[in-house]
Amino acid sequence: MNPSVLPRGVRSRRAARCLLLAASLVGLPACGGGGDGPTVAHLEVGGKGGDVLLRGPSSIKGGLVELELQNTSDERRDAQIVRVEGKHSTEEFLKVIQSEGGPIPNWIQDGGGVPQVDPGQTGTSIQNLATGNYFVFSGPEGDGQPARTELEVKDGGRPGPLPKASAEIVARDYAFDVNGLKAGKNKVLFKNAGTELHHAVGAPLRPGKTVDDVTKFARAMSRGARPSGPPPFDEKGGFSTAVIDGGVEQVIDLDVKRPGRYVIMCFITDRKGGPPHIMKGMIKEIEVK
Repeated sequence: MNPSVLPRGVRSRRAARCLLLAASLVGLPACGGGGDGPTVAHLEVGGKGGDVLLRGPSSIKGGLVELELQNTSDERRDAQIVRVEGKHSTEEFLKVIQSEGGPIPNWIQDGGGVPQVDPGQTGTSIQNLATGNYFVFSGPEGDGQPARTELEVKDGGRPGPLPKASAEIVARDYAFDVNGLKAGKNKVLFKNAGTELHHAVGAPLRPGKTVDDVTKFARAMSRGARPSGPPPFDEKGGFSTAVIDGGVEQVIDLDVKRPGRYVIMCFITDRKGGPPHIMKGMIKEIEVK
């Protein structure tokens, strides 16, 4: 399995040592939505360096849920959730995402969460959550280890329609449809209309660079070779969504730093394993106004 099965800020590198943090976490309450509104679950990630903790409720009602991530750490952080079927540990999950092109077992389901949030800011996502046990990871933008906790989603909540969004990213097997994305803060409908797990990683293209240049760069990286010179896209100026399974959709806060030419890419592998989806043509150039 490709190590990018989670967005860049969440994935764990092979050299990273991931310590179990759940025992030291303090739960935060979840607030039920009024009327037909969503259940609101507040998450907070804070600290510095290797002392980052992720705090959140131990359980919430399922159905329509708004996840709110407050970032009080010193770098960009996100919150990726994944539903886990059966008895499995966070260590087992991390071993799966660290594998190179390996299969993704069926006990890993659904996905979702909040995209990267700048220090001192709060981001949200809204989606319908099935009942079950979830792992929650919050990773930095670079190579640091993720903070983590667990969440039980119980019966009692109501499924509901997602709120309106001003932009849309639809992932398919193996292509993207992107509409309405603009520079600044966006409310985006992110939808997986395929059967495989997908995410969307966006980055500004450097002047004179093309989708072909990005594909060649990614192919070299997948072989373990780092090409000379900078990548054909600006890594620090990009964004990424959470990973979601086929049929899952969410409305997310997505902060796009500047206008210009972007590439949208997917680095997830198929459930049976194999190359990342960018190698199957899942890359698209868009113009951000």
